[in-house]
Amino acid sequence: MPELDEELIKKRELLEQFERERFSQENIEKEKSQSIYDGEILVNMVPVTFAERLFLDGKVGIWMPEDFEELTPEEVAVSYPLGNKPDKVYSNSYLDLAVGYNYTQHEVPDEYMGDFLKIARLALERTGPKVRILSEKVRKTKKHTISSIEIISHTITESIYNLMYFTSLDGRVLLGFINFNCKNRERYKPMAREMIASFRFTDEEEDQKDGCEDRE
Repeated sequence: MPELDEELIKKRELLEQFERERFSQENIEKEKSQSIYDGEILVNMVPVTFAERLFLDGKVGIWMPEDFEELTPEEVAVSYPLGNKPDKVYSNSYLDLAVGYNYTQHEVPDEYMGDFLKIARLALERTGPKVRILSEKVRKTKKHTISSIEIISHTITESIYNLMYFTSLDGRVLLGFINFNCKNRERYKPMAREMIASFRFTDEEEDQKDGCEDRE
């Protein structure tokens, strides 16, 4: 039926126009001015509400989309097929964004966590040209040291933007991460940086910085 075909064509054109607007430079620039602390924000024109999530017996917390759910062990195995599977990964069905952590058995006291960044960098560099290190940071609060590193890693089919943090929790290294596909980096990067900066230990009322070092 010609009328039905015309209606389907119009709907497809409207959908294509909406998709172009979602990922347009103008829309991305407008959305980048929003903060995860604003409550509900738009991510490629999709409403997303952020909130703090506590984990590891409530000792640490980080802000993430409120509807993020923990992936099952089977889902984690599919998402991380090459080993080094995280303990926990959180995500949802409509954002190309994952948050997770691995509470390792490596015993490193807090006073050495600033230097631990050098070990992490060396380990990443040894993986070869598939990893490019973009920036490093050491953030010190009244009681804790939190190191972070920003990298791009490459697989056979895609490039992944990774923001990783390292800290000592009860004398053991906690490795956390936020990652997403590089094709979304312009919109997702400022959001992910805010999420990394939101990481805190709940034994501190405020995550006040006693010092901060950037290493580009």
